[in-house]
Amino acid sequence: MSTQQNPSVYAQCIQYQLSDIVDVPVYANFNRNWATEPSFLTWQLRNIHQPVYTGQDQNNKGIDRPIFQISVFSKDMETAFNLSNTILQSLHGYSGMFGDPDTVGFWLAKADVNWLYNTYDNEIKLHQIILDCQLDVLT
Repeated sequence: MSTQQNPSVYAQCIQYQLSDIVDVPVYANFNRNWATEPSFLTWQLRNIHQPVYTGQDQNNKGIDRPIFQISVFSKDMETAFNLSNTILQSLHGYSGMFGDPDTVGFWLAKADVNWLYNTYDNEIKLHQIILDCQLDVLT
């Protein structure tokens, strides 16, 4: 029988991986800090424990497909686009260790990143780009 990751493990690994990719602060959604940062990322784990089974034996080759959303915020549109491109180039199609291999990490079969849309929020005066990332994790 397959075993899926604890959501806490996913959260720690997402935080580590995004912080390793970009050189701006990375926050979980509940810890946004609009007031002091000109550019930053937030992420939100949206969907976990979606087992997909392949092969004749449905208990074989399990894949967990968690999805997390990344919001890129910046006062400057070019910076927002560049940060988003850096994430796309680093994560889309990525396969390998996801997270910190020394503390908490897991083997990732593949990551798919979709650029959903970009917008501007007049209230907070920040450009925002929304990306979705789906992880294929062998269970």
